[in-house]
Amino acid sequence: MNPMIGKELRQRMRERRGWLLPTLYLVALGGVVVFYYYLQVTVRRPWDPRGLQGSEIGAALFLVLTYAQLSVLLLLAPVFSAGSITIEKEQRTLTGLLTSLLTPLDIWWGKFFASSLFLVLLLLSSLPVLSLVFAFGGIGPLQVLLATLTTLFVLGTVSSIGLYCSAFFRRSVHATAVTYAAIIAITALSAITFGILMARWEAQKQVRTAQLVAAGTPAAEVAQIPETPPLWVRAPLYVNPYFLVTLSFGTADDWASDGVPSLAVFMVLFLLSFTFAVRQIRKGGEQT
Repeated sequence: MNPMIGKELRQRMRERRGWLLPTLYLVALGGVVVFYYYLQVTVRRPWDPRGLQGSEIGAALFLVLTYAQLSVLLLLAPVFSAGSITIEKEQRTLTGLLTSLLTPLDIWWGKFFASSLFLVLLLLSSLPVLSLVFAFGGIGPLQVLLATLTTLFVLGTVSSIGLYCSAFFRRSVHATAVTYAAIIAITALSAITFGILMARWEAQKQVRTAQLVAAGTPAAEVAQIPETPPLWVRAPLYVNPYFLVTLSFGTADDWASDGVPSLAVFMVLFLLSFTFAVRQIRKGGEQT
């Protein structure tokens, strides 16, 4: 085993947060389940003659749980990754690691594995909570598996970004702040950008439809105007973690058109942050 992995795991599991965070995490997810179910069974739907359907509760509850889980893990990821290398700089132990038999790649891999493993532990511990949706129906094991794998893929990318920030900056507070800024950029800013582009495209489509109708174009040709947003509108979503996780409900066509490009974007972000982090570690963590 990489000695960095053993060192990091022993250090993390001896800390109080080693057992406190999983407990609070599961309590939070359990609270989401109870609160959402309470809202569903207490809110009446007089406009729906079918009443409350179990499959609808299961699908909606699974989506809410998936989003809640991803939100919590995105908040926790910088805590474990952004300070992994800066703590070595602050304690003046990074030079000793660099002069040992460990290569910069070994150091990066040990830090990445240790920081990601705790997030994987939290992710796996939530599977029984996610499996509660099977009692309602509407969700199968494939959706749970896809949601778990896509969440794991996103967390790996975020951890890699956090390690690059940790290798670049000298202080943990700076590395953590920049990592959170990156998370905000790929979540909130990408969604805002998509909303702006979507509104612009909808306006262009309405103008185009009005022009065709005014020109006396047959209704069959007017109906051929695409309803699906083009690539330049959907592109900001490819970097959004919530969009990738939402594709767990998608079909094979959704994965072919949007899922594969989104996975490719996250893979590029992972490889770039990994490459620059190893290079920065090789330089001794000195800021260029």
